[in-house]
Amino acid sequence: MLEADRPEKLFVGGLSADTDELALEATFGRYGRVAELRLMRSRETGHSRGFAFVAFESPADAKAAARDMNGKTSTLSLPVKNFLLISSP
Repeated sequence: MLEADRPEKLFVGGLSADTDELALEATFGRYGRVAELRLMRSRETGHSRGFAFVAFESPADAKAAARDMNGKTSTLSLPVKNFLLISSP
């Protein structure tokens, strides 16, 4: 079981190559305070590799985001197809 004060990380897959950190922050920030956001980018092109990790300060916020966003496309045209809850190390 996770401690209440440890952030929860979400794996976000199925993102377009045009996805950026600002769009991710705006989309997931609706669910609570984002503690960390890592968009994986191609070294050659600098474009999104199609996945990111979003860590929330509150485990409840992470679970709400996963519940609401799983399988949906956000209002910012972020195709969010897959979620996996990953606890922080």
